[in-house]
Amino acid sequence: FLGDLTNWYVRLSRDRMRGAHGSDEAFTALCTLYDVLLSTSILMAPVTPFLTELMYQTLARALPDGHVLKAESVHFVMIPKARDDAVDAGIATAVRRLQSVIELGRTCRDRRKVGLKTPLRRLTIICRSQATVQDLKMLQHHLEDELNLMEVDFRTDMD
Repeated sequence: FLGDLTNWYVRLSRDRMRGAHGSDEAFTALCTLYDVLLSTSILMAPVTPFLTELMYQTLARALPDGHVLKAESVHFVMIPKARDDAVDAGIATAVRRLQSVIELGRTCRDRRKVGLKTPLRRLTIICRSQATVQDLKMLQHHLEDELNLMEVDFRTDMD
């Protein structure tokens, strides 16, 4: 979980968090990260009580008095209920596909001994599914940033 949070969410959202896409986008990205960290501290409290207490006390300062998640200690807060409506299945699928392509791209670079700092002129991605191509096109800027690409070509024909 923490690997996904730091290696994927924070890394892919760092420009948004810095305000590159406007202050509303930055606020949304930072609020999402805050909610995840606060919920994580609450959920992990029974397992790692001292660390999560420190995290919670630091994060809870931002909560207004009387908020349902604000208490004297993380151990006095009820564990939040899962919100299935908070997950968009289409976006989750698109991000999983993006992660797979990025990991494959990094593996190819490693095998060819081409570092990530060296820009590549073009990457051709061949997919069987048009839905996969659409998902990757939607997140193409992340793909270009993570693999340091100048151009990405998508193909669905396997020839």
